[in-house]
Amino acid sequence: MRVLVTGARMWYALNSIRLLARQGHEVFAADSGKVSGGLYSRYLKGKFIYPPVSEKSDEFIECLLKKIEELKIDLLFPTFEEGFVISRFMHKFEGRVRVIVPRHEHIQVLHDKWTMTQLASSLSIPVPDTTLLKDFDTSRMDFPLIVKPRDQRSAEGIVKVQTLSQLKKLSATLDGTKTLVQEWKTPHQICTTGLALDGKLKGNVIYHNIREYPESGGVGTCRVSIKCEKVESYVSTIVEALRYSGFISMDFLYDRNEDEYYLVDVNPRMSPGLLVAHTSGMDFVRGYMDMVDGDIKSFDVVVPGRGTYTTAMEIGWYFSTLFKGKFRNLKGFFKSRKGLKDDTWDIRDPLPFFVVLFAMAYTAVFGPFMGGQTKGFSLGATYDSEKFSVEKAESEKNREAG
Repeated sequence: MRVLVTGARMWYALNSIRLLARQGHEVFAADSGKVSGGLYSRYLKGKFIYPPVSEKSDEFIECLLKKIEELKIDLLFPTFEEGFVISRFMHKFEGRVRVIVPRHEHIQVLHDKWTMTQLASSLSIPVPDTTLLKDFDTSRMDFPLIVKPRDQRSAEGIVKVQTLSQLKKLSATLDGTKTLVQEWKTPHQICTTGLALDGKLKGNVIYHNIREYPESGGVGTCRVSIKCEKVESYVSTIVEALRYSGFISMDFLYDRNEDEYYLVDVNPRMSPGLLVAHTSGMDFVRGYMDMVDGDIKSFDVVVPGRGTYTTAMEIGWYFSTLFKGKFRNLKGFFKSRKGLKDDTWDIRDPLPFFVVLFAMAYTAVFGPFMGGQTKGFSLGATYDSEKFSVEKAESEKNREAG
């Protein structure tokens, strides 16, 4: 089968490319940026660059459709937020290529942290006390607090606020309708990656981030699978309530005092848990392929205690911790990775590792000038609902004028 993997800059896209090729498929890859690790895999039959997925969504979709026809692609395998845009234009792909992405209305609800927390609360899933910045009441929450955007990813824009004066100063620079104020929880993060079809969670891996980058909290750099029936039930509840289909990833914060898991983020897409699942006995890549072909059997049970690490991000974590003088946190760094799999390095396919390393090093240095370290890495690949809406309105206006 000829498969097109999009979002090739993500290391879990690289994992997908390698797994698909080893399963005998002809694999093609694409991204909006040339410095994308997956584009340099030796397993590819071809690759191309598409326009920025939100800023030029119409051009992005037309480019995909053209390449799908030109390359005779049988199946589309979105990995990052380009899948959100594909979902919005899903009617254009029907009959041309096989693909499973969440319905666009589900993406809109889950990607927005405000509507997501409201949905979770209505389903009796614990979430930290949350309000819009414009509605914040000092009598409702105690400091410290978390201030964060409604629609970002990878811990972008999240600030821990210690005092009311600090909050007032920060608020002057923010849009109160697009920013959340949230109860602070100890950052003991538990993550999930699952695959669902028509409201049934067919498989799900739960894992704990041993380390995260930035060091203060963000994207996991080293991860180990665990079992947790309570988190599993929360994921299933949302999937069932929405009759959700596609990949779905969630982040929880564990409160030891309450022995409870608080949902803080939902990504209606793939995540680094893809390879954690694979090392733990659950092959989501093969499962997705089977699902598109109409085989909806459930996956095998996860074997806990297995996992992955991302070398480029581990290097960032190490030096960030070192420069901050937190030497105690460096203890056991190498020992903690024993038995885990590097999710970018492959001796049979070495070049993507160095491309990912370069891309992350570049954004670590220049990312702050582009809106943040993680934001610099994802430029041109993310879903921006506002740009989307403006572009749609302008497109419709032009058609009417013509």
